[in-house]
Amino acid sequence: MKITDFMKIFSSERRIEVLDALLRQESKDEIKEHIPSSTYAFTVNHLKKVGFVREADGEVSLTDRGHANLVVFKRFKESIETLRMLYEVFPDHLIAFPDEFALRLCEIRDAGVIASEPSDILKPHRVFTDNLKNTREIYGVSPILFPDYTESFKTLAETVETISLVVTQEVFDIISTYPLGNYDNIEIYLTPESPGIAATVTDTFLSIGFFYKSGSYDFTRDLVATSPEAIKFGKDLILHYRMQSRRIV
Repeated sequence: MKITDFMKIFSSERRIEVLDALLRQESKDEIKEHIPSSTYAFTVNHLKKVGFVREADGEVSLTDRGHANLVVFKRFKESIETLRMLYEVFPDHLIAFPDEFALRLCEIRDAGVIASEPSDILKPHRVFTDNLKNTREIYGVSPILFPDYTESFKTLAETVETISLVVTQEVFDIISTYPLGNYDNIEIYLTPESPGIAATVTDTFLSIGFFYKSGSYDFTRDLVATSPEAIKFGKDLILHYRMQSRRIV
């Protein structure tokens, strides 16, 4: 199937609605409760012609082709919607994910934004540090360093099971002054290039920060997600940077 044919099929909201209903295994009568009979018949006939649905014993169901194409479309659609949300929330920023994660943005579609407030300008950092208190493992990639990182690093190293960080040379030059040799639960990887984001993922949450187009880091808002899907996305993202880096601790 050509991409133009694919897009034509999914250019109709009615066709998408019918396909979604069939994916949920709704019966013909259940679908007709929210779609007019005439529209239903026209839509199903079109979907039959392109091989997306079959009809047997008076009921309609997805074909293997229809199911596979619908899954691809839903992933594409949710990733596009997530990307739109990111550009709306971070309008002056570089949204820089590795290319292979572009169609995985749907995995962080439920993320929310923690932003500074006039009465609580440190809210993003406070929420971040509070979330770290209830974790067993921490993985991160960071081209930046918070001012109070020295004390919090020591506390975390003494309480969590694993700390695995991918950092730039500049950040490593700072944290190398810490007594890293005293802890066997710390891994430090040196990245050859500065990542376009700062991300932390634990067993309970994912936090991502972005840079302004001007090059400075935005400390005023974080993208935060807690779903298992988002956490896996975060761990795979850190692994991507880690595989391109060299372990030095």
